[in-house]
Amino acid sequence: MPVEKRSYTYAQLGMLIGTCIGSGLSVLLLSNTGNAVYLIIAGARTAIGLVLGAGIDKYQKA
Repeated sequence: MPVEKRSYTYAQLGMLIGTCIGSGLSVLLLSNTGNAVYLIIAGARTAIGLVLGAGIDKYQKA
């Protein structure tokens, strides 16, 4: 069975990259400081990546 190559949108890629960077950074900050507020960084980076990716998708479509 051949595997089909899938094309990902910039919104999907932005969300993935934002989640990876945000979660990595928040784990480092949480382990160094013990302050759980830094877990919000993961969610914020995911949102920023999604918004930027959706904007690029919209710009590419126009």
